[in-house]
Amino acid sequence: MRFVIVSIVLASTAALAAPPDIDFDADAPPAATPAADAATAPTPIPTTRGSDAPPAPSDPSLPAPTKVRKWVELYGAIAGGIEDETLQQPSTNTTQAQHPTVAISRLGVRGGFGDRVTFASEFEASIGGPMGYGTSVWEGEAAIAVWDQFVRYQRGGFAVAVGRIEDPASFDYFSEHIADLLLADEYTEYPLLYSGADRGNGLYASYDLTSNLTIGATFHSTNPTGITGSLVIGGKLAPFERPFYLASAQVGVTSGNLPDQNLHIYFGSPSLIWHSEYLDAQAEIQMYSLDTQVDTIADQTIRGYNLRAGARGKLPTSPHGKLSPFVNVSRNVNEILDPTHELYRLSDLYKSIEVSGGVDFDYYKRNGVGVEYALVDSWEPGQHELQHYVNIGTTYWIEDSLSVGLRYAIYADQVSGAASVVGNRSLFLTARLTLD
Repeated sequence: MRFVIVSIVLASTAALAAPPDIDFDADAPPAATPAADAATAPTPIPTTRGSDAPPAPSDPSLPAPTKVRKWVELYGAIAGGIEDETLQQPSTNTTQAQHPTVAISRLGVRGGFGDRVTFASEFEASIGGPMGYGTSVWEGEAAIAVWDQFVRYQRGGFAVAVGRIEDPASFDYFSEHIADLLLADEYTEYPLLYSGADRGNGLYASYDLTSNLTIGATFHSTNPTGITGSLVIGGKLAPFERPFYLASAQVGVTSGNLPDQNLHIYFGSPSLIWHSEYLDAQAEIQMYSLDTQVDTIADQTIRGYNLRAGARGKLPTSPHGKLSPFVNVSRNVNEILDPTHELYRLSDLYKSIEVSGGVDFDYYKRNGVGVEYALVDSWEPGQHELQHYVNIGTTYWIEDSLSVGLRYAIYADQVSGAASVVGNRSLFLTARLTLD
């Protein structure tokens, strides 16, 4: 008798634990069955629930139950290689160049439920700072960054996403052949950030006005470190060069490893994006208000705006080749607080202009060479600074998902009043695996 009871319990548990039938094929459309005419459909035959009752016969005239299509897939990239570095510095500086072996990876999952709900979750194992000098891997202490973390609903031409999202109109067009380290090194990341590249906690909504034109809007209300777009705000807040660094300085210092929560930013960005066979273009205005002293109402906020625009051509040069010239420009203006007395606002403004451009030549499919130059020109009281970024790279795809790359990069910084130009140069030899 005890054996019979145990058998019944185990059988019931197995039935309850059976996993639902999930379809992981992202390309397979959901099954569609036309609905039957309710007026002519025959009445189903009632059945009892007894164990001896036969199952109800299937009626082909009745609609089949609709099954929601669910799918999940991996995406991301892994890259690594070696960097040969040369420093350009004043004679009084004795810092030695490093030649690090670099590595970076971004891995995530994305999926959807039906045709309207999608999601993504992605993390990055850092390259080790903008210079790629490395992060600790002892006992799992490598620097981990959060990238995509969002859920999105779309219907018709409308879409809205919430979570940690990317504003697609905020990222400059760039050379695909300089992205061998996923645009995470100093030579490629800083030009994007200084022009207003925006990813972080917030909301993003878009509507397709036509098949080519999309209107969008992004909104954030968070700590300045909660979005990358806040790095465009300039003006010293002693002892930091930008307000962003004032908030981030507390990371790793406090017991909770949190940024300075006495700062808060409101950030909104309406945009237009154009896509066509031969031309892509985008335009956006980023508007923000930053409070550096949330614990008092007597302080002054930092208000400003950043105007952005860019265009990229796509010109076929052969059955398998393509030429892609591109250009971007951004203009940021924001108020400045007194560096030593943050309760007071100065009459001067911080202003910056970034211009970047270049060209990609794909001689066969995705194999090709690319050149890009970016200039960041900024002014604030007592200082004028010019930053130059040059990248020349080539990519060869061994397989559809595996490539090798070679890139030469230059950074030069000119500050008014400085005796000489400082900067660095690097030669990268890398390999990259993409999972998209």
